[in-house]
Amino acid sequence: MSAEALQKRIKTTQELRDIVNNMKMLSSVSIWQYERANKALDKYRRNLRNAFHALMLHGMEPQAAADNGGVARYLYILIGTDNGMVGKFNKEIIEKVCADMHVRKQQRNDVLFLVIGKRLAALAEQAGLNVYYSAGISNSVKVVSSMAESILLKTDEAVFRERINHVSVYFHRRVSNTSVALDNRQIMPYDKSMWKNMRDKKWETNNFPMISEDKKKLFSMLLREALLIVFIRLLNSSLAAEHYTRMTNMQEAEKNIDENLERMNLAYQQQRQENITDELIDVISGAEAMA
Repeated sequence: MSAEALQKRIKTTQELRDIVNNMKMLSSVSIWQYERANKALDKYRRNLRNAFHALMLHGMEPQAAADNGGVARYLYILIGTDNGMVGKFNKEIIEKVCADMHVRKQQRNDVLFLVIGKRLAALAEQAGLNVYYSAGISNSVKVVSSMAESILLKTDEAVFRERINHVSVYFHRRVSNTSVALDNRQIMPYDKSMWKNMRDKKWETNNFPMISEDKKKLFSMLLREALLIVFIRLLNSSLAAEHYTRMTNMQEAEKNIDENLERMNLAYQQQRQENITDELIDVISGAEAMA
């Protein structure tokens, strides 16, 4: 390869490195946004927990899920990505879900899937999964709440129309500053021990709240709000994990680009030296011929 061609290739590679570095920085900022959004919800979650605590102490009992005559009906909510540079992010979810269904000996007709991410939905359909609803996923913290609202609405619809009594969410999350893990969270049936602990726990102050509204209606509204917060947090966790995966991939790509640049720069310097040497030899040869 000529020195001119090498120089052009080095310039193109440097431009690519700048693009990779910008993508890495954008992902780093996005991770901070999603994790900050989840932290901002913590205080509101505590307020909701206190409201449930008060209702439990007032004798409120949560409704049990439909038993369907002993038949379990499942809804799995899958949260993926519609963006690239994240490796097997979507494929891991499908593999995990299929493995879990096999272990639990679940019939495919008894399991519905609510899929967030068009690419993930396509993989789910290829795997023969029964997709009840699918939607694209936006990579913006501003629309997470509306996505969570859509998930909640479709979950409610499936619970009542299809008599669903088990709901779980599959999503990715950051488990440390160095890794991402695939996780699942059970939404229904509700954890009975949680309600029992609330009933058994004393109110922390002497100012016990009075409840004048209909307790069942209030409980239903609070439960809907709590589920909305759960979905928002899971979406934020998944999006933060997606950006972390992309960031680490970009770091690896940046390292490879730097190594290639180093090799190309060395080759370019050697090529230039060879060209200079050839020119010197030509000059000396010409001078000797003239002498």
